[in-house]
Amino acid sequence: MKKVLIITYYWPPAGGAGVQRVLKFVKYLPEFGWKPYVLTVQHPDAPVYDESLAGDIPNEAVIIKTKSLEPFSFYKKFTGKKPTDTIPNDVLIPKKNISLREKFARWVRANFFIPDAKIGWIPFAVKKGKKIIEKEKIDLIFSSAPPPTTAIIGRKLTEATKVKWVADFRDPWLEIVYYQSLKRSRLAVAIDLRLEKKTISSADAIVTISEDIVNLFRKKIGEKKYFIIPNGYDETDFVKVGNLRNEKFTMAYTGSVSKDRVPYPLFAALSKFKEEGIEDLHFRLAGRFAPEFHEEIERRGLEKYFELMPFVPHNESTKILLHSDVLLLVIDNVPDNKGFLTGKMFEYLGCKKPIFAIGPLDGDANKILRQTDSGKMIDYKDEEGAYKLLKEFYENWKENKQPFTFKSEEYSRKEITKELTKVFEETLK
Repeated sequence: MKKVLIITYYWPPAGGAGVQRVLKFVKYLPEFGWKPYVLTVQHPDAPVYDESLAGDIPNEAVIIKTKSLEPFSFYKKFTGKKPTDTIPNDVLIPKKNISLREKFARWVRANFFIPDAKIGWIPFAVKKGKKIIEKEKIDLIFSSAPPPTTAIIGRKLTEATKVKWVADFRDPWLEIVYYQSLKRSRLAVAIDLRLEKKTISSADAIVTISEDIVNLFRKKIGEKKYFIIPNGYDETDFVKVGNLRNEKFTMAYTGSVSKDRVPYPLFAALSKFKEEGIEDLHFRLAGRFAPEFHEEIERRGLEKYFELMPFVPHNESTKILLHSDVLLLVIDNVPDNKGFLTGKMFEYLGCKKPIFAIGPLDGDANKILRQTDSGKMIDYKDEEGAYKLLKEFYENWKENKQPFTFKSEEYSRKEITKELTKVFEETLK
């Protein structure tokens, strides 16, 4: 078996979408002749925790955890939070009614911790990584970002050991969602851009989830060995439940709803349903919700349609999705979002349930919806389109009709991991 050192900040017991990509790679890499050595942190500051994910770690994997200096411990003290409080993944996204202390803490985080607040892990990870590479005769280094700190660790290790390095980016670097909603100083942006160019240009191969992110990198550093390996779904996560039909038309969503993901056109469509006296609708959502989300529901008087739950473990999340009639997907309404392909979207593909999507019609997510025949997308401001689409899905449910074919097999985690190993082999050549 060849050996790959995998650098990832998010790893079980950390939960949420950021863990899934690397965890599933690690799960299936041994089947394709690669032994994974996972370098991660002892106590990650993650927005949620999910002990159930440890069941996906294969016996062949070697997990190495190091210390890390976490600035969020100071953030908690400064803003009056408890040491046990988790830091939400949208901590940098502007919100209403926050204290001056919290505003100042966010400004410091955005302008002094470059590229991100995980930089305190770098010295520990690099020191341990060198030892692992030398002792275990590692064949290849693989890092997965965000946070971009993991890519910096990969660069430092490849420079020190000459072992080839593949850099994976689940999201853009500078164009990541929370930086698009935040004012950073020109100096901070300039330093971060220089660091981004230096780091990415050092990689032997670059893996991203979409063509749009490749284009963002290409504009900055020119031609490299780029490979598109999308997110996916793991068939073993989805127990077949048959053609389930709920007593009420049920739409589900799991994960965070930031202010950029509030489904405004859906709320407008629901208001029309309310005016028409349609009562047999149920919206089941589990996760974290921005104040703007709650405010819009209350403003339109739609509370009776909604069941809101806190974050649930991944296995519970899939049950919610599987026991629904339609799934809601919202692509963040920010600039440079055409290449956004959330892990959630591929989890939805695995459910083989119709997807009601809101996002850029010329983006990669809509292309995949059409390619797999798994749902339909409407624009952020298309209230009439949202009403027609909701009506269409509702009528399909009433008639127990399923017009979609769900041709999503190419996005299985196992097949995607197989494609990643081809990148590994080509990089070693």
